Amino acid sequence: MWKVLILVSFALAAPRNDLDFTSLNTFSLQLLYNTYAFQESYGEKNIVISPLSIWSMFTLLTEGCSGETFNQLMKELRLPNDVKATTALHLAVSNMLLRKDQDVILDGVSGLFADYNLNIHQEFCQYAKNFDTQIFVVDTSNETLLADDINTFICKVTRGRIQEAVKPSVLENLRMILVDGLYFKANWTYPFDSTQTREEAFYNHQGKMIGSVNMMYHKAPHNVGDSPLIGAQILEMPYGKDEQLSMLILLPFDGMPLQMLLENLSRQPLTWMNDILTSETLPELDCYIPRFKITSQSDMIPPLMYMGIRNIFDSTKAEMPGISDSPLYVSKTVQNVNIEVTEEGTVAAASTVVGLEDRILSQRFEANKEFVFLIRERQSGFIVFAGVYAEPSLV
Repeated sequence: MWKVLILVSFALAAPRNDLDFTSLNTFSLQLLYNTYAFQESYGEKNIVISPLSIWSMFTLLTEGCSGETFNQLMKELRLPNDVKATTALHLAVSNMLLRKDQDVILDGVSGLFADYNLNIHQEFCQYAKNFDTQIFVVDTSNETLLADDINTFICKVTRGRIQEAVKPSVLENLRMILVDGLYFKANWTYPFDSTQTREEAFYNHQGKMIGSVNMMYHKAPHNVGDSPLIGAQILEMPYGKDEQLSMLILLPFDGMPLQMLLENLSRQPLTWMNDILTSETLPELDCYIPRFKITSQSDMIPPLMYMGIRNIFDSTKAEMPGISDSPLYVSKTVQNVNIEVTEEGTVAAASTVVGLEDRILSQRFEANKEFVFLIRERQSGFIVFAGVYAEPSLV
């Protein structure tokens, strides 16, 4: 049984209006919950993932699967039973992989590196190409050269942020490698003023100080509200002039553990996302948000297995006849994501005229304790990135 490695991440462009991303968002939040539970058990408290990228890669593999392997993927990826609907949804996601303007850059590439002795079915190759997956024929026995090729592939799209996505040792005994590279950079619609950034304390859910952060400040109109359904105060901060993308910061209610918020997100209906963020007249808010940077390399197999996707990772049970006549299974799934949140905006001085009186009199949102963050496309609501910030540092 030959092994398959998947390296994944994600980027986006404008979505179709007639597609419902509710099931995909449900998958995303359950994957975030499972990933944090797994990573936190190893002491990793700050994570960022691109669940949409994982969904896209495994949806591609579903096309080549059969039997119980196919059934598990269809169920847990929440794919439509209709083949045309699944293809339309996958195509829409693939078409979101590019967006570049002066305010927002979301850039992603997908590649399939296959051994020259592996006979991949032409139908699967064409299906992959339909979703802008580049196909390369390589000598997988030369792990050092293959690692260089993959790392160069990812380094280019991430502008050098991720230079070693994979080591040669990870590529041993593999016949096919699926790769997805990611770069994300965006200016706030309402930028922060760097002269207002101050070192401040950061707390856990029990109110105990666990470190310090560089706390950014600005005063701007934002959607904000409380959701008893998930147990969090929610702030939405848009990106760019067109405000197509935004970051949601979910601050757990006082005394609520972060794990409980993540569990609520994974189990409760997604109505909180629309119910809270529908204000027509946005209030002027005093916003205090940590400057932070997270680089994650996550093993996604355990979180996916927790969800019920198992056979594709089992050399004795995986059924992937639509990809190749050679027996294959997925032995590794590694995601590399790099994200940085700073004061930078289209006009750095936009929020410099802020008086002390305004800070006292205005409504206040202060992310000075553990929180969840989501980056979403506002029109459709689908989640592009999801993460947790729970271990403070000065950046």
